[in-house]
Amino acid sequence: MTAQMTAGSAVDSALSVRLNSATRVSYSPRGAAGAAYAFAADVRADPGRVWTALTDPGQTAVYLYGLTAHSTWLSGDPIEFRLGDRTELTGRVLYANSRKRLSYLLRSGPDDPPTYVTWLLRPTPAGCAIRLEIYEVDDAGSPQEAEDVWRPVFTALRLLVNPT
Repeated sequence: MTAQMTAGSAVDSALSVRLNSATRVSYSPRGAAGAAYAFAADVRADPGRVWTALTDPGQTAVYLYGLTAHSTWLSGDPIEFRLGDRTELTGRVLYANSRKRLSYLLRSGPDDPPTYVTWLLRPTPAGCAIRLEIYEVDDAGSPQEAEDVWRPVFTALRLLVNPT
C-alpha cells in the first residue's frame, strides 16, 4: 500500500536505495484507532551491522534526533530513549530476534497514546533489506507529518550503516 518514491539526492542515488513513502493505512491491527506507516530500503550493510545500529545507544543518537536507546533488548523489558540525562520516551520491548526483527512501543508520558515501532531486517545478496513499520494510536496527523518525522530517521540510519 505504500507509494514508491525515488530518492533524489546524489547521496541516495549513490546508495542505490529503494525508499517507500509514508502511507496511512486504514486498518487497526491492535484494536485501537490509529494510523500505520511503513518505510523500506536496501542497504549494503549486513543485518548484524544494522542490528547493532538499532540497539547501541552510541549509534541510535546518530539517527534518532540525538536520543540514546537504553534496554536489555529482551522481550518484555523496558526501554528508555534519553537526551543527555533526561528520559524523553519510555516503553517496552515487544519482540527482539537479533538481526531479524525488533519491535517496541514508546510514549512520551504515561497519559500519551503509544507508538508501536517495528524494524524488520532481511539479508539480501547485496546486504540487507530494512523495513520500518510505525503504528500510531489515536494519530490525527497526516502521512506527510509522519514522513517529516520518520524519513530523516530512516535516511540517517541508512547513511550510518552503509559502508563507504
